[in-house]
Amino acid sequence: MLQKVRAERNKDMPKKTFSAEELEKLRSSPYVYNVISGMIKFTEEFKHIAYEQLVRGIGMREIFETHGIDPKILGASRIRGFAMHLRSNAARESGFEDLRQYNTRRPPKETEEQILAARVDRLEHELAYTRQEVEFLKKIHLADLEARKQWESKQRRK
Repeated sequence: MLQKVRAERNKDMPKKTFSAEELEKLRSSPYVYNVISGMIKFTEEFKHIAYEQLVRGIGMREIFETHGIDPKILGASRIRGFAMHLRSNAARESGFEDLRQYNTRRPPKETEEQILAARVDRLEHELAYTRQEVEFLKKIHLADLEARKQWESKQRRK
């Protein structure tokens, strides 16, 4: 519920983009891994340090200030978001590692062996289905023959 309220509140507010001057200030920090006009990535080391201090009760603004990052440049929503991500990532098995590099939108390419194995599976399934169809047709044919015999025997009696 809280996340829904935050999402609704944040969708109306445009995301702050960094000016060229702000980009240079952020890039000069050893704790900034990468920064572009609308996004900033912090180093894994900084995430560990920030989380430890956050757990001790130190505020995020103060954490950024002590490590030479101007919180005014980041803005309140980015600081809140960073704190929220720190807490959720601390519980993950992979920790503070940036997993975006592993999350591609393209499915992994299949090897030739996987393609051939999938084709064999599909052909085996098709063969099994065809065998079932043949058995079904045999039963229908036998049932039809029996029905004809019964009908003919009834017709002879009359």
